[in-house]
Amino acid sequence: MSLRTLQPAASLRLLEPSPVVLLTSMFRSHPNVMTAAWMSPLGFDPPLITIAIHPGRLTHELVSKSEMFGLSIPTMDLIKAVHQCGVLSGNELDKFDATGLTPIDPLEIDAPRILECVAHIECGVIERISLADHDLVVGQILTADADDNYFTDRWIGETELPLVHHIAAEHYAGMTRTYAVDLREDEDE
Repeated sequence: MSLRTLQPAASLRLLEPSPVVLLTSMFRSHPNVMTAAWMSPLGFDPPLITIAIHPGRLTHELVSKSEMFGLSIPTMDLIKAVHQCGVLSGNELDKFDATGLTPIDPLEIDAPRILECVAHIECGVIERISLADHDLVVGQILTADADDNYFTDRWIGETELPLVHHIAAEHYAGMTRTYAVDLREDEDE
């Protein structure tokens, strides 16, 4: 094995691919959607998520003003729309119109859910921490739903799990399947 030294900023890509979400926000009847891959669960009780948002983005402004956001989880059949939501600006156009994504009514917050996505999480902001060039926004999960064909108590996919994972720039990956590990002793031994 030959290891090569990476610059610290480039080493962030070692933590990817990670599942991509479409982060929805809305303030004063102005909805927006942004592609996001820099997020993480923080805890179970209460259920918390953190997501990194650059302060220069419209999403940052809308989430800061509304104190809420939604996460809609896409599949690979939405990859073009996922990429467009990451490179187009909501200051210049309506991303829902530009991508063909369908906003639907939320359950607990004002930001829309996305019809074409297989799962949705709605969060209220409880903390914002400015670090480096992004803010970490901590959201408490208020409600969530998921398509039974993709998620039960975990993501399922015996032959394919078509969640979108971001690698870098315009590069994405999909998972081919899930695996289970059995740590019980083999009966033959």
